[in-house]
Amino acid sequence: MIKKLTGLTASLVALVSTASAEVKIDDYLSLDGYATGAAVFTEGTPAKNFQVGDSARVYDSVVIGLNGKYEDFTARVSLLALNSTPNALTQDAGLLDAYVTYKTGNFAVTGGKYLGWLGYESFHSVNNAFISFSQVAYASPYATGVKFEYLGETFSAGVSVRDSQATQAGTFFEGDGEISDDIGYEVYALYTGIEKLTVFIGGGFEDVDPTGTISTFDLWASYALTDKLSVAAEIATLDDTSDYAWLLQSTYAVTEKASVSGRVTAIKGDGAVGDAFAYGVASTYTLTSNFSVKGELTKTDGTAGAPDVFSYALQGIFKF
Repeated sequence: MIKKLTGLTASLVALVSTASAEVKIDDYLSLDGYATGAAVFTEGTPAKNFQVGDSARVYDSVVIGLNGKYEDFTARVSLLALNSTPNALTQDAGLLDAYVTYKTGNFAVTGGKYLGWLGYESFHSVNNAFISFSQVAYASPYATGVKFEYLGETFSAGVSVRDSQATQAGTFFEGDGEISDDIGYEVYALYTGIEKLTVFIGGGFEDVDPTGTISTFDLWASYALTDKLSVAAEIATLDDTSDYAWLLQSTYAVTEKASVSGRVTAIKGDGAVGDAFAYGVASTYTLTSNFSVKGELTKTDGTAGAPDVFSYALQGIFKF
């Protein structure tokens, strides 16, 4: 199963993710992935679009990954395909993961191209309660480097040194490709020692020569109130994007196959990004062990002249 940005599955995601399992090739290799397709309507944008099959990555995309395991080593290579134009990219497909991990006891070291830890919401929106992302918006980018982790039973922590901590505009989910002047750093700690509670804190930093520095902070927590109801909250900051942004979200498992979620989220913009406040509902229904349908209704209220936007989407998700 594709994992969350933190590399750990929060209780909320467990309620809404489509059941899936790796396809085993042999004792050393396995495959996983997903394909999504959606019909999306937005009102309040200049185009007032109704789109099918030509939308942002969260609506329409395909991921396939190959996993390897040999003694204390594991490895992963994955590819992503999407529509480049609505995602402001220069290509329609490319490499996501390409890394090797060595684990001994509770310690692990990983080298290669990998996703950072920051962000409550998964890079892979099929693992989120909602199709779209919240106003928190920021998640660690894919980049190339090395990371060290302690993976305890109730406490985990890590430090990552990579070629970039900032998303590179137009590139296919990768760092800037050089480490001579502006290395990216990221750290996190995660605690699960209190029953039903998960708490994550992390941050990132990069000295982007000659334009200055980039720093980010992320704190989130999730709590299972009952076997069916979970709540989550997040607050994050990112230089030149937000003074702060926050998320409040809850998910209720109506049945074993159906769940419904509510979300309230806002951003206090900094620089080119304006303020916004959004609220919405989403629901996921699992038809089979590999196929589910997700729907979403979201209203975003802009400020400082930005238009209010109402959007809804219906998405089919196939996972294995």
